[in-house]
Amino acid sequence: MHSIAEQKHLIRQRLRTQRRVLGTQLQAQASAAVCNSLVSLEDLRTAKTIAGYRAMPGEVNIDDLLALLFEQGATVTVPRVVDKDLEFISWQPQAAERRGAFGIREPSEGKAVSVAAHDVLLTPLVAFDKTGKRLGQGKGFYDRCFASFTQQRPLLIGVAHTFQEVSQVPSDTWDIPLDLVVTDSKVFEFRSRGL
Repeated sequence: MHSIAEQKHLIRQRLRTQRRVLGTQLQAQASAAVCNSLVSLEDLRTAKTIAGYRAMPGEVNIDDLLALLFEQGATVTVPRVVDKDLEFISWQPQAAERRGAFGIREPSEGKAVSVAAHDVLLTPLVAFDKTGKRLGQGKGFYDRCFASFTQQRPLLIGVAHTFQEVSQVPSDTWDIPLDLVVTDSKVFEFRSRGL
């Protein structure tokens, strides 16, 4: 029997390979489908402060959605790695950028916004399951971010390709489930209140 860490490693390995072999056209189609589903969510349309992310290769690209939300007047932030934590920096479509940790694009400058001040947090992932458990890249940045929440926390929405759903994500005691996951074919809701 594999340990939880070994199980997570095997899932990551398999799904990273699947993401790598996606062609540019399939990647673009999946990203467009996910963004269309996200923009139809009432929680996202009414949110005033939204944390997004800048996609790594293979992840669903939500840049067009972030630009639209910004144009509609929302405060949009994206993460920047600071030591072992994430800091959410205000983002604008034409703002100057640099390559940060792991080669991910991030704003060169901008105001940090407390994670607790966000209404919605969009998060990439490697895998998810039918209970809302999320498997990330393995460095623990989002786990530490989620652990910082008190009673008040943003709505947590995972963003993924359909094939990233697995039967069960092995979990540790510190893992916090998502409220929703939006893929290119379906919206999965795990919270008790309706959309």
